[in-house]
Amino acid sequence: MSAVSVLIPTYEPKPDHLKAAIDSVLAQTFSDWELIIHDDASKSDVEAILRPFLKDSRIRFFRSPKNLGIGGNWNATMKKGSGHYVAYIFQDDLWHSDYLKRALEILEREPDVGFTAANHAYRMEGHTAGMNTGIYKEVTDLRDSVMKNGRIHRENFLKAWIERGLRPNLIGEPSFVVLRREVMEEAGPFLEDMKQGLDAEYWIRCLLRADGWWIAESLGEFRVHPSATTARNEESGAGRTDRLRTFRILINGLPHGPMKTLAKKVRRREFVKMVKKFFF
Repeated sequence: MSAVSVLIPTYEPKPDHLKAAIDSVLAQTFSDWELIIHDDASKSDVEAILRPFLKDSRIRFFRSPKNLGIGGNWNATMKKGSGHYVAYIFQDDLWHSDYLKRALEILEREPDVGFTAANHAYRMEGHTAGMNTGIYKEVTDLRDSVMKNGRIHRENFLKAWIERGLRPNLIGEPSFVVLRREVMEEAGPFLEDMKQGLDAEYWIRCLLRADGWWIAESLGEFRVHPSATTARNEESGAGRTDRLRTFRILINGLPHGPMKTLAKKVRRREFVKMVKKFFF
């Protein structure tokens, strides 16, 4: 059994992007991994793109006979792996060569830490003029000012995140988070009916169970381009109410006390703001 299950859920990937993502896994200085690629019923021949890579016995490819959606594909990919640690990398993204090594050193040294999250850059590509790219500058600036290298103390972090209305997603995209499988098993699967905020909602479930660890150094790149899932969801308005639902899940998971009271208060505030924005 490999130490780390590296997971790439795919759907209609751009061949050059997918190959670059896999190359960044192959370039890792930590090599005790398995790579699981699970395609969500793409119309294109994803296996043909992968054929040269499948000669490596550590790499396996699976294809769903029907479309599972984002969360469904993330869950299906995770079930195929067996590593003690789980590291997603999306079909568009890139890791620096020491990403896994840095994350695993922390998780091995800090047995009560449930996951590591690494800082990363946003690579703007294609015609992004019509997209809300300002959110990426907002989250980058906030990470630089409030996220300190080291332990993410869950109670302090959750309180500050609640006060900001659970935005932005400071933990970041799954491509730059390495989790203990046991924490994922306790937290349960990603929500398959949530369109846009399912990663932030999942980090909350993890933080209700364990501290995290922030690596302040940038260890990869997240591609931002018009055909990416995030951009498509933003354009369609999918996931508008995901944050309010996430608040409800958080409130249900918190014990009775000041933080639960705070979360209820802020959820009401965010609901009023959403109604004013979208309906008046």
